[in-house]
Amino acid sequence: MNRSKYNETNKNTELKIRYANIKDLNFTLKLYNQNVLRGNYFSKRKVLLKEHEIWFKDKIKDKMLFISSLSKKKIGYIRFDYVDKKNLSVSIAINDKFKRSGFGGKMLTETLNKNKISKFNVIAKIKKQNLTSKKFFLSLGFKFLEDDTYILKN
Repeated sequence: MNRSKYNETNKNTELKIRYANIKDLNFTLKLYNQNVLRGNYFSKRKVLLKEHEIWFKDKIKDKMLFISSLSKKKIGYIRFDYVDKKNLSVSIAINDKFKRSGFGGKMLTETLNKNKISKFNVIAKIKKQNLTSKKFFLSLGFKFLEDDTYILKN
């Protein structure tokens, strides 16, 4: 699949995507925990600041965590994790005010085109009842693989 196919989303906006840095620690923790409380993630446990800080410092070294902002306001993050030497998993979170406005698709498309990411297949694990996420990933070229797993092949 041509991963640049969806770059037209909201081209009149000033969505910026950058690597996460230590100043994003509290933003990512808050957004993650909001999603846990809403049942959007497989994890059912809120993360405490201390454990998040340890994980976060390690993650920003990998350059696999991206922050998106609109007019200098942080609106979401997208994270990739190594599954094996051919595959990455993806997790995306967006502030409620910006959901269903095309920003998630633009965030994902732009990060998928990064050199470090583009050479991998990308796997999304989606809860069976999360129809919105299923529709989102399918619209961006992901294919159903099995159970709760969708994949975008390199």
